[in-house]
Amino acid sequence: MGQKQKRERLFLDIPNAAELAGFSIRHFRRIIEEDRVPIVQIGRKFFILGRDFENWENTRKSRHLANQ
Repeated sequence: MGQKQKRERLFLDIPNAAELAGFSIRHFRRIIEEDRVPIVQIGRKFFILGRDFENWENTRKSRHLANQ
């Protein structure tokens, strides 16, 4: 059991998700709206479910490969 398990994040706040995706927060908010990435509001903050972020990333990569 010396191998590290990948820890999945259940929720990503918008600034962290933007950083992971390599975009500014402002640009990433535009992407969320254009690509209709589901977001969840908890209190005053907005979050992306980890699985939705992963699905968006995979879709984006496959679209990028298709356009090459």
